[in-house]
Amino acid sequence: MPEGYAAILVAAGRSSRFAGDKLWADLWGRPTWRWSLDTLLAAPELSRVAIAVPRDAVDRYAEGLPEDRERCLVVPGGDVRADSVIAGIWALSNAGHGDETLVVVHDAARPAVTPGLVRVVAEAAAKIDGAVIPVVPVTDSLKRIGSERVIGPLDRDEVAAAQTPQAARLGALRAAIEEAHAWGRPITDDAGALAAAGTPVHVVAGDPVNRKLTEPSDLVAMRAVLAARASGEMDARRDHAPGVRVGIGFDAHRLVEGRPMRLAGVTFASESRGPEGHSDGDAALHALVDALFGAAAAGDIGSQFPPDDPQWAGADSATFVKRAVERLREGGWRPASVDVAIAVASPAIAPRRDEIVGRISDLVGISREAVSVKGTTSDGLGFAGADGVAAWAVAAVEPIG
Repeated sequence: MPEGYAAILVAAGRSSRFAGDKLWADLWGRPTWRWSLDTLLAAPELSRVAIAVPRDAVDRYAEGLPEDRERCLVVPGGDVRADSVIAGIWALSNAGHGDETLVVVHDAARPAVTPGLVRVVAEAAAKIDGAVIPVVPVTDSLKRIGSERVIGPLDRDEVAAAQTPQAARLGALRAAIEEAHAWGRPITDDAGALAAAGTPVHVVAGDPVNRKLTEPSDLVAMRAVLAARASGEMDARRDHAPGVRVGIGFDAHRLVEGRPMRLAGVTFASESRGPEGHSDGDAALHALVDALFGAAAAGDIGSQFPPDDPQWAGADSATFVKRAVERLREGGWRPASVDVAIAVASPAIAPRRDEIVGRISDLVGISREAVSVKGTTSDGLGFAGADGVAAWAVAAVEPIG
C-alpha cells in the first residue's frame, strides 16, 4: 500500500430516479453511504476522508458518522458531481493535504465496494504518473444508433464500464476539473476530466458486484450481496471450528386477500392479506431453508421440495425446515446459527420477535442465542413496500463431530 492517501466520498446526489433518498436506504441496519464510508475507514493508510453531502443535510450526516470519526470531514457538496469533488478537494487542502497527496474518489451510491478494490486502485495509482480507474467488461452487444435506427456495431473489446473508486494526485484532479469548468466541458466522472486535461488514465480490473444503487429494484440484489459479504466477514472473525460454512437465502411472495399471514412459522391473525404460494408462502422460512441448503451445498428449496409437487400444496413451511435439517444431518452437517431479516410493510415484527426467535430455535434445533431475527420496511418503496413480503436469511452449518 502507499504510505498514506486521502479520500473523497461523493454523497450529495439527489436520487432523482429512486423516488426517495437512496443514500439513506436501510441496508442491514446501515444506510447506503455508511457502507462505503466504513470500507474506506477500514484502511489504516487512509489519512482523512472528505464526505461531500447536500448543503441542507450536513448535520444529519455528521450525526450518522461512526465512532472512528476523527478522520472524517463532512462538507457541503454541489449540485453536480464535479462540484462535490471540488468541495472535497478544498476540504482536504484546508486540512493540510498538498497537491502530491494521492486521493481516492468514490461514489457513496456504490455500497458494495470492497477494501480489496480500494487497495488495488490506491496501490496502482501510487506507482504511476497519472490516474487509475477500475473497469469491468461490457457483455451485451453494443450498437451505435441515430434517429432511432441502428447505424452500426461497436467493438466490445474497445469499451468498458467505469466504476469508482478512482484515484489521482490532488493537484492534478483539481486542475482537471477546473479546466473542464473553464472550457464548459461536461464531466461525467473524474477520469473523463483527467483524460481531457492530458493526464494518463490507467485501468485495473473492477468488481462486477460493485454496482451503483440507482432504482428501488436494485435494493433486493444489493441487500443479498451485502448480506453474503457480512456473513463471510463474520465467519472470518469468529473462532469457528474447522469446516464451518455459511449460506444465504432469499424469497419473496405477493400478498393477497384471504390468505393467512405466515411469517417465520408464526401466524399473524390480525392481517387480512397473506403470502401467495403453493405452500403457505412463508417467505422467511423459505429463505432460511435456502440458506441452510446453500451452506451445505445441498441444492435449494425448489429442487428439494418442487413447487409443482401436489404433496406440498398448502404445506406448513415448518415442515420444509425440519426436513432440511434432517437432510443436512444425513450429509454430515448440523446448523450452528441463523440470521433472518423480513421486509414487509405490515405486520410489525418487533412485538413478536421473541416468539419468532423461539419458533426458529425449535425448528432448527439450536439455542435461542444462535438465532437473530429482524424486521424492516422499504419505506413504501418497491415490492416489499406495500404489495408483498421479502426475506433474507444467513445460516452457518458445521460438520457433525
